[in-house]
Amino acid sequence: MTRFTPFLRLSIPLSLLLSISINAAPRIGVMETALGNRAKLESIYQAKEAGYSGVQLHTGELDDKGVLTMSNPKLIENFSAASKAHGVEIVSLCAGSMNREPSWEPESRARAIAIGKQSIDACAALDVPILLIPFFGKAEFGSDVKSDKLKAATSVIRELTTYAEIKKITLGIESNTRKPAIDHILKKIDSPNLKVYYDTGNLLRTGEDIYSVIESWGPQNVICQMHLKHHGSEFAVFGQGETDLPRLARIIRDSG
Repeated sequence: MTRFTPFLRLSIPLSLLLSISINAAPRIGVMETALGNRAKLESIYQAKEAGYSGVQLHTGELDDKGVLTMSNPKLIENFSAASKAHGVEIVSLCAGSMNREPSWEPESRARAIAIGKQSIDACAALDVPILLIPFFGKAEFGSDVKSDKLKAATSVIRELTTYAEIKKITLGIESNTRKPAIDHILKKIDSPNLKVYYDTGNLLRTGEDIYSVIESWGPQNVICQMHLKHHGSEFAVFGQGETDLPRLARIIRDSG
């Protein structure tokens, strides 16, 4: 089974990403939204100027014709060239606009599918293996496996996963939904192209025991990438909030 590189998002106060490798020093990257950007070419060289090794790009928004920002072939070409020129790896894409689309509403469901599929196409064009599909805000579906919202979201995830299999892209679900409900979704869809994009800060706030979850999911290869951030004051230095950073680092390493 393929192992994907975890990435660490810190809050100090910018959201950062840390690539963890057993045989190499950690490399730190940044989500472009922390730079105030969404699908902006300048994110590459802003990350470089700030000393980061990688960046996670937002795929933008649908225009009035239903075309996603990151579907522009010229933009794809420019991002690819800038990544190589500046030595900043595009580690994953994020279909962030899905957060505004509650999948249990027909028109929103259609838009969520369009955003997701065009984001998958962008991953394929950029040779980026992972797409974060987020379910926050209006798109949040909760942890009740019998709810209509979770069933509707599962339907959207299933359709996107089928498309991702064709394109050989891995989808990572990121949400405030706790492990039992996510396990339910993963079991219902049952695809090697569907995994979890795990955010420790978000899940700590829900009361989830993130340490035992990572210990459980790590050996099962359920997690494709990670956003790691503190839980505590917005401007706390990572490791000085409620997150037990040494324990978390040890569990990530030991769980694979």
